[in-house]
Amino acid sequence: MRLWRDWLIGGLLFALAGCASDLNSAKTNEATMLIGPRLPIRAISPAEFAFKGQVTQVLTMRFGEQSISLEAQLAMSKDETRLILLDSLGRRGVTLVWRDGRLESELAPWLPYGVRADAIFADMMVLYGQPAALQAALSGSGCTLELGKASRLLRCHDKDVLRAEYELKSPKRLNGSLHYANLAWGYEVEVQSAEVVR
Repeated sequence: MRLWRDWLIGGLLFALAGCASDLNSAKTNEATMLIGPRLPIRAISPAEFAFKGQVTQVLTMRFGEQSISLEAQLAMSKDETRLILLDSLGRRGVTLVWRDGRLESELAPWLPYGVRADAIFADMMVLYGQPAALQAALSGSGCTLELGKASRLLRCHDKDVLRAEYELKSPKRLNGSLHYANLAWGYEVEVQSAEVVR
């Protein structure tokens, strides 16, 4: 039973992170993050994320008929963006740190081959980046960002790639829910977020 559960968790994390080899670091000027297969977008800086502060998130991910719950700890400041992703057993699967023009990642050895730090970070950029910064990052990529009052749609080469709908208690805070689908990688995620108040 445990082997099956580990396989399911690993498969879903594999889908979340993309289908290519692991990337442990990249510099800003050269950095591109894969939002889908063969769909690179330029990275934005930590200061260009729309939210600042610490957030705890519960993610329910669906890939086909399979679903799994994960926990994320997300911290965003003008100098650094940090994500820690835990499985249902509390094991750390992914640590991402974006600072000083470099994406650093630690991926647990039990993750399936092919989990990409840059693909996870690409989702974060589209979901939480400031619109003007994202538009600049998308320039020349063949991708466009369409903004609604509580939604985002990323289209690349005339195809929908990522759709997100937000139900936040305030447009400037990450308290509430988010539903998004990365159509390029083929998964959907429900995210419940609560800011950590210190």
